[in-house]
Amino acid sequence: MIARRTLLTSCALAFAAVVTAAPEETYGAGDLGPLAIVVSKSFPAEGISFGDLKRAYMGSQVMVNGKLLVPVTYPRAAPERIAFDEAVLGMSPEEVGLYWIDRKIRGQPGPPKSVPNAATVVWIVGRVDGAIGFVRASAAGNDVKVLRVDGKLPRDPGYRL
Repeated sequence: MIARRTLLTSCALAFAAVVTAAPEETYGAGDLGPLAIVVSKSFPAEGISFGDLKRAYMGSQVMVNGKLLVPVTYPRAAPERIAFDEAVLGMSPEEVGLYWIDRKIRGQPGPPKSVPNAATVVWIVGRVDGAIGFVRASAAGNDVKVLRVDGKLPRDPGYRL
């Protein structure tokens, strides 16, 4: 009975390792182009400050024109997530992981919800009141509003993402 339990536990752990590792192996590198900050079309603002964006993605409650921001992100190995975390948070993937572990130990709120791809980000921010996300500018589409960051859009000179 113990051997069977050990075998089942080992199989479960191996399966969990494969499932957890699979997304990292599927992400490709390459030039992302600029990242666009997206919200629903009904969002009551046309822009956000870089500081508010950073605070929202670091776990602080941020209100923009009366809307509490609900940030969504990608899995930790996604190129969009790595680029965003470096540009906005100023942290490597390892530093971001340690940051969220530290917050958890201190009993503070956890990280933004992670979704698998840009289509899911666009779907969520288009339907969840206050949701904010980021996608490659080329993936933003017409279902969402692209916010200005410190007054600049992804195609503008000096855009930080």
